[in-house]
Amino acid sequence: MDFDFTEEQLLLRESARKFLEKEIKPAAVAYGDARIPREMFPELFRKLRPFSYMGETDDLITAALLSEELARVFPALEGIMMINSACARYIQAGPHDLRERALPALLAGEKIGCVAITEPNVGSNPAAIETRAVADGDDYVINGRKTWISNGELSDYAIVICQTDPAKGKEGICPIIVERERSAYEARDLPKLGLKAFATSELVFTDCRVPRENRLGGRRGAAGAGLKALLQGFQWARCRVALMALGIAQAAFEAAVDYARQRRQFGKPIGAFQLIQDMVTGMATEIDAARLLTYRAVHLVKKGLRCDRETSMAKAYATEMAVRTTSRAVQIHGAYGLSPEYLVERYFRDARTLTIPDGTTEIQKLIIGRSVLGLSAFR
Repeated sequence: MDFDFTEEQLLLRESARKFLEKEIKPAAVAYGDARIPREMFPELFRKLRPFSYMGETDDLITAALLSEELARVFPALEGIMMINSACARYIQAGPHDLRERALPALLAGEKIGCVAITEPNVGSNPAAIETRAVADGDDYVINGRKTWISNGELSDYAIVICQTDPAKGKEGICPIIVERERSAYEARDLPKLGLKAFATSELVFTDCRVPRENRLGGRRGAAGAGLKALLQGFQWARCRVALMALGIAQAAFEAAVDYARQRRQFGKPIGAFQLIQDMVTGMATEIDAARLLTYRAVHLVKKGLRCDRETSMAKAYATEMAVRTTSRAVQIHGAYGLSPEYLVERYFRDARTLTIPDGTTEIQKLIIGRSVLGLSAFR
């Protein structure tokens, strides 16, 4: 793998960083721990559109650089856009009239999308999905409950992973596009520790009628294609979560370094003390290690290779690294690190939140172990 970024990528990253600091950080400071007003999304999306934050670039390395930079400034917004673009990719494979309605609105931030997988009884085993979609004439009727769904309460479109035929097991799993305005579903917010501006919600589908053409994979659907595509999508999703963790860790590291240079005790900057230097050195080294793992994983996804092991390594290491790094940043700030007046307190909560979604650290370890040993902990 070539670890050098192109000159164009480096210039784009520098330009994006300056732009995000000026145009997006004020919103991050104001709404990092509060819900972003719905009316702000079109303006935020308009500002970010020139940098292809809705997935307009096919170069995953460039997309990764941009994701990391946005996460450094406003990780919740990076998460919102990540899920929105994932929803848009599903809809691109949907019926023509739905694409014509939905895609422009999603790209403009006028509509928000979500991908509904997790259920109260189903977390890391999507093959056990319980939400049912039963064919009835020209429709599917969906009944079920989804939980911890990113963008759920905000969503106008939901990609709902359903079981269409329990007798077929995982072969009956498929995604169905649900347009909330035409096929109503309930949503309620689920408060959480960090990333508070990034809504996570419970969705309830009760006799929700959806046109059969909204089932992805054709009218009949290829056997097992829905679950297979979902599992492949996890590879990129885990890269994106790792990139979010990198952005948060980088922001916390920069804040800690600045504070260690400015804060004086015993007549000198605290950064001159060996214990502070030990913490800063550990932070810098771990961030670099996580970045190398993450961009290796992105590189493999870009090549279209099966890379469960590498993407799980990136996700597990980067998110746990971000917890350690932000915790050290709080420690370096002393009592001020516990105050919401300093962003490191928020960075710590945001980082801790990322060890759970898209497969917990423990699930990532089981995936890595299966790859190394050839023995599976899963049925």
